[in-house]
Amino acid sequence: MDIRQLEVLEAAARRGGFTRAGEELGISQSTVSQHIRQLEDELGCPLFLRVGRRVVASEAGRVLLQYAERILRDVRNAEMAVREMSALKRGTVRLGAGPTTVVYRLPAVLAAYKRRFPEIELVVVAATTEAMLTGVASHRLDLAVVMEPHAAPGLAITPLGSEELVVIVSRKDAMARRRSLAAADLAKMKFILFEKGSAMQMLLDEYFARVGVAPQVTMEVENVEAAKALVRAGMGASILPVCAVKERAQAAHLHVLRVAGHPLERRLGLVTLDAAMLPGATRELAARLTAALRG
Repeated sequence: MDIRQLEVLEAAARRGGFTRAGEELGISQSTVSQHIRQLEDELGCPLFLRVGRRVVASEAGRVLLQYAERILRDVRNAEMAVREMSALKRGTVRLGAGPTTVVYRLPAVLAAYKRRFPEIELVVVAATTEAMLTGVASHRLDLAVVMEPHAAPGLAITPLGSEELVVIVSRKDAMARRRSLAAADLAKMKFILFEKGSAMQMLLDEYFARVGVAPQVTMEVENVEAAKALVRAGMGASILPVCAVKERAQAAHLHVLRVAGHPLERRLGLVTLDAAMLPGATRELAARLTAALRG
């Protein structure tokens, strides 16, 4: 078993086929098949099953894949660490963050980071909290900014403080004449909220339960920008991070409201693997993110 075979295994599992894996790695489909067959012969069990036109990892393949992803990540981190020591500073840092955080809070800090490390390839992935936690744990992401983080085995979490959430309505809505809301007002409003099971929606469900309101949810959307567009069109109200509407509400024909006596916040955290193992460029990005988002 060697590194190249593990690279082929990982690519085949991720791309769902030997041909697509070969295209990504710059080798032929037959070479991919040969690498997989050699691994299967060495281990004495099949690593892939054919399902229609795709291949999927067998139970044994999934077990090996977990170790392969970790080994490949460690190899890349070792390479980056050695290159940094020789002042080359090349490699890849993969950051995950929620779409709202990416759009409204990260551009300046990421631009400054790229100026400091111009030869580092910075890959930014916008995803859900659930997907990002899995990504860091499986070594597909180096670090991630998530909401409402909870301790998880193998992950280090640095608290980044809280971020205010506010109610938004169209400036044409009758509620736009108000400066604030009472908790009881929420029961009268029609809401555009988020998909059930998402970290954001679970936070909102807890909030509504805490203030004793059963919200009228007329639409569920995937992201903040979709919610803003629908609110602007007069389809209902929503609850969004204040960073997504601050200094833009009037221009976007939106009105911001807060619930008197019942503030709503979401907690953010920076998730990494064992901080002591992080390459310098990753540690630098983690430090910059911590300073910017705590501020």
